[in-house]
Amino acid sequence: MKMPRLEDMNSPRFLQEAFEKEHRLHWLKNARIRRNVYLWLFIVGMICMLYTALTQWMTLSILSLFLAIVSLVVMSKYDTQLCFLNILQMRDEQKNRDPDHS
Repeated sequence: MKMPRLEDMNSPRFLQEAFEKEHRLHWLKNARIRRNVYLWLFIVGMICMLYTALTQWMTLSILSLFLAIVSLVVMSKYDTQLCFLNILQMRDEQKNRDPDHS
């Protein structure tokens, strides 16, 4: 099984493929999955942080907070990518609906 390549959002390959409809759908699916994974990591980190804070385990509470912060930062990257791809998708649909107003 070939492992997917994790690339920067501003890589030349992403920017080239984002404007092509068939590749955009693939990028949308991947960005949505990755965003949801990091969203769940954020939620789990917050729940663990609250639990460990209530049980007064300071070290685990700090580690859980670190997990929540890192996953929130990475999730925001994929959320931005998803927003960019959705805007491109809406522009493409708008052009197909009103081809004379472009």
